[in-house]
Amino acid sequence: MSLHGGRPPRRVVVVGGGLIGLSAAYALLREGHRVTIIERDHLGAGAATGNAGELTPQQVAPLASPHTARDVIAGVLSSSSYLSIAPSRLPQLAGFGMGFLLSSTRRRRASATRALAQFSAAIFPALDRMTDDGIDTSGGGRGYLMTCTDEHELVAAHGRYHARAAEGWGEAPGAIMRGEELRAHEPTLAPGIGAGFLLPAERYLDPVTFVASLAQRIVEQGADVRTGLSATRIADGASVVCRDEGGRESVITGDRVIIAAGAWTSPILRRSGIRAARIVSGKGYSYTVPVERMPRHLVHSIDRHCVVIPMNDRLRVVGIMEFDERPDVFHPARLDVLTKAAKGLIVGADWDRRTEEWVGARPMTADGMPVLGSPAGRPEILVAAGHNMHGLSLGPVTGELLAALVAGRSPRVDGSPLDLGPFALDR
Repeated sequence: MSLHGGRPPRRVVVVGGGLIGLSAAYALLREGHRVTIIERDHLGAGAATGNAGELTPQQVAPLASPHTARDVIAGVLSSSSYLSIAPSRLPQLAGFGMGFLLSSTRRRRASATRALAQFSAAIFPALDRMTDDGIDTSGGGRGYLMTCTDEHELVAAHGRYHARAAEGWGEAPGAIMRGEELRAHEPTLAPGIGAGFLLPAERYLDPVTFVASLAQRIVEQGADVRTGLSATRIADGASVVCRDEGGRESVITGDRVIIAAGAWTSPILRRSGIRAARIVSGKGYSYTVPVERMPRHLVHSIDRHCVVIPMNDRLRVVGIMEFDERPDVFHPARLDVLTKAAKGLIVGADWDRRTEEWVGARPMTADGMPVLGSPAGRPEILVAAGHNMHGLSLGPVTGELLAALVAGRSPRVDGSPLDLGPFALDR
């Protein structure tokens, strides 16, 4: 399929083989472009496979909230908080943290939410086009059961989801269930969970099989995959300076360069003299446990900040947000914090038999919005990173957006014009 309006195919260098890089490569190859992928580890590394598998128009919103200041203080002072901030890294994270706090105001959060909502109607169609093309999007299901032990907080969340649906951002939640009605709907809930509601249209899949299938298709379509290479900076034109594992440098050149390096994007841009909103690593953790009975839906605890997901006949537990500026470092103690939260969410799991323990670097921005677009005066360069906790939800549609920009088409999402202004690099 060729959609570049009679223009010759481009040679596109994609830096990063995570969800955004793979989605971009797939969309570009579908349109007939030649693609080279540069990846420091392996295709699907980083946060691509250990996440909750969520595709969720209702939840694509900034992380910052009215509780941000309270959570940040707890994250510094307590080792048992879902949010962990290494005190030794506070000087390096100070600017990001201040931006995060400023973004939690009602006005700024509402503005960022409206900007992100532009993608809402396109999330499922973009994924469905992948499914129709044979990409494996199985292993999950439909519907999120939202819970909270704080009745006031649950009712407030229910109202927010209704408001989003009224704006056309996803489907409205079901009625709040309590007591026996809730137990009948989800028998695996722990005794302390007294109320909940269903987000009926949200989807989830197994990111392990999805990413493997996507990577395989990209290779089959002829992408030149260069693993074991770390992009260090952007050179003149559409060129990327790389360093291999032995320290040897090389330059890879194309007609366009897409920087989709997740949590490693900011250092590349800084060394290239490109100003952009900072992207930091907010690490998430997950593992798998055997259960006596699988939950009927993905179960999301609003106040415990953890999610349990039935995924290809295994139960994945996901949560934690850790800022320590060390994207690859695994801290086993954080899994104990996650387990404590999950034990209060469901029953019947064998918590002593954890497998598939994982840590991944979520690429976070202070305002909760990705960086999308070109640096001033450098139209041959595109940056697509900082999707926060929404890389899977926004990956397929971001890939299609990047393919349109490479081909010279005006950015559109599900047929509607996209305002890229809020996602500008230097904002």
